[in-house]
This record gives sequence, structure tokens and C-alpha cells, in this order.
Amino acid sequence: MLKDIEEYNIGNTPMFVIKLKNNNWLYIKLEKFNFLGSIKARTAYYMVKNLCDIKHKCVVESTSGNLGIALNYFLKERDIKFLCLIDESISDDKLDKIKKSGIKYRMVKKQENLDFRSSRIKLAKDLERTGFYHWTNQYDNEYNMLANFKYTAPEIWENCNGNIDICICPVGSGGTISGIAKYMKEKNENIKIIGVEPVGSTIFGGVEGDYINAGTGLRGPSGLIKNNRCFIDGYYQIDDKESIHYCKEIMEQYQLELGISSGMTFAAVMKHVEKVSNKHIVMISPDGLENYKELIV
Repeated sequence: MLKDIEEYNIGNTPMFVIKLKNNNWLYIKLEKFNFLGSIKARTAYYMVKNLCDIKHKCVVESTSGNLGIALNYFLKERDIKFLCLIDESISDDKLDKIKKSGIKYRMVKKQENLDFRSSRIKLAKDLERTGFYHWTNQYDNEYNMLANFKYTAPEIWENCNGNIDICICPVGSGGTISGIAKYMKEKNENIKIIGVEPVGSTIFGGVEGDYINAGTGLRGPSGLIKNNRCFIDGYYQIDDKESIHYCKEIMEQYQLELGISSGMTFAAVMKHVEKVSNKHIVMISPDGLENYKELIV
């Protein structure tokens, strides 16, 4: 069994505070300082902790990298084998990290009429049907959402002493935004929850297309988003070029080296502050620049 979460130094990540136009204040939750370098340490820990007896099956998951790295760590703690399904859109930096971690992985080809992520998900389902694999299915796994409800959201609430008007969060599997949104709405139903996805992703609608922001986005909403959509008040769709621009902007102005999904989310923040004033805004930053240097630097 896994140790208590505190023993892995998961959580207690810092917040970076910026005063923006219209007297808005931004609080950036810096998950690059989390255990294993991303917010996914929280998700992986709770998913593996609550994993039932899988009778010596190998766990498989579709992941852009961060969740795979974290799952591998905690599954090793439980002596469970792991296969990480990635694709060609993964950054070289994340791929190097996977290789250095000794993670068994499979590079999934894009299948006809499917995008990369949908192709990975299809393979995960196919492997599970063989009876030799167990798919953790981050897209529908309630423990993905509950990890953020139980750990991430209360931490943010405490960081801000409950003084939160808006939370803006990048969206992929939907676990982070769903858990945070459910918790925040229970604390104060007036808090606005805003999701952000790349242009080309269709979690909140729109037209399907390609995008390089591999850690976020999906073809249609996940089960977690469908089940928790009532807690999400709005969304933005940001193109890759703008996401990269704001990664560089954050680095130059604030000396923060954040990942591409953080640049995407900051772009949404910049759009949103044009519409509001005197608000306290929380932004989720899932990881750091070290995973995307070849895209941004």
C-alpha cells in the first residue's frame, strides 16, 4: 500500500501573485514545484491508492507524459507493472523524461478518422479487452476528480483565505477543473469557474483540428466533464501560437518558467480581466517550462 500523501511531499505548492489591470489580482498556483514536477502527482497518487486488486494485470494509461511519469512512480510502490501510451505530439523534453525514468511506453500512431489522443484511448480500450491489462481511464475515473476535490482545491482555498472570485483552469481529462469546481461551488456558489482548452479541441464545442498543446484538450467532453459540467460557468479556446506567446511573456515579465498549458491559461486570464474589475482570480499552472523547452525557448 502507499504511504500517506504528506510523506511523498505532494502538494503545498506556492502561489505567485500579480496585480493586473482593472484592479484585478491574479494568484497562480505553481504545480511545477509539486512532487515529480506537475499537478499529476496528486491525481496519480489517489488513483493508485484506490486501485483495487487487479490480479497481476499490467496497468495501461493514455497520457501526454506527466500522468504517466507519476503513475509509474506510484505503481512501482505497489509492485504493479505499467504501460504508458504516448504519441508523436509529445514534447521531446517529456519523452526524454519518460525514457530516463525507465518507463515502458508505446508510441501510438494516429488512426484513420481519429486524432492522437483518441487513438491512444482506443488502444487502451483494446488492450483492456484482452484481459491482461487494466486501464485506469483518467477521463472517467472519479478518483481523478476526487484527488483535486480532496487535495488541490482545499489547498487553494487555504492559500487565498477563501477570498476567491474566479478560478481559471486548463482542461484535458477534466479531473482538475471538476474537482476544484465542485469544491469551490460548495464553499461559495458565486465563485466563477472558467475552463480553457486549445483551439482544435472540442471539450466545450467548436471545430476539431490539430494542436500541439498535448497536455490539454480532447475530442468532445470526457465523462468527468459531462458529470460536472454544471459547475463550470464558461470557457475560452486559445490557439497554440497565443499560448506560446504568453509562455514567453510570463518568462520575460515575471521570470516564471511555465509550461504551454499555463501560457494558454494566462492568455485566457488576459482576456477575462478585460471584462471584470476588483476580482481575485486563481489560475492553475500544471507544470513547468522544462517539459516544453524545444517549443518555447
